[in-house]
Amino acid sequence: MGGVSWPLLAAGLLAGAIPGCRRAQQPSAAVLAVARHELEERGRTDQAVREGFGAGGKIDSAQGALMARTDSANTTWLKAYVSQWGWPTVAQVGGEGVNVAFLIVQHAVHDTGFMRAMLPAIEASHRRGELDGGAVALLTDRLEVKAGRPQIYGTQLSLRNGRWLLDPIADSAGVDVRRRKMGLPPLAEYLRLVDSMMRAP
Repeated sequence: MGGVSWPLLAAGLLAGAIPGCRRAQQPSAAVLAVARHELEERGRTDQAVREGFGAGGKIDSAQGALMARTDSANTTWLKAYVSQWGWPTVAQVGGEGVNVAFLIVQHAVHDTGFMRAMLPAIEASHRRGELDGGAVALLTDRLEVKAGRPQIYGTQLSLRNGRWLLDPIADSAGVDVRRRKMGLPPLAEYLRLVDSMMRAP
């Protein structure tokens, strides 16, 4: 599903992944202070525009349009930041800042090229212990679904006929094993959580 978030590059890895990306010097304290503020504000907005979205199996088109505008603006900002300074780390912007950067990528569905370019950065953040495995699973699955392929971890759902239903899963018999490796709960438990969150108030 990806619209519901979970509480919820190695140097030079991005070179060539984004036009104009280069190996830059470390961002200054002033640059990082601005980045932390931007991420805090953009994270707040990202979540605020998603409040109640899809509850009761209904989509509010005005809310959807506002989400799209917010996500586009957030993606534009993060793309420019990463192109100049690289993927942010916990030492630079804090754990919440890194998590918000992930959310911006996860919600950049209008720019799947950027999403795919950021997957190695997010995997690297996970290896450093700065993002949990759920972030990697969510982005991996979203990219697979957007490419018309079955998802791997069973994190993505679509609204069909008023119900949130799982998108197809590759090797569904082994999905709970893969989820466990990424620190995710069993699929049945996840679906119960989604159902409780998506019920009409």
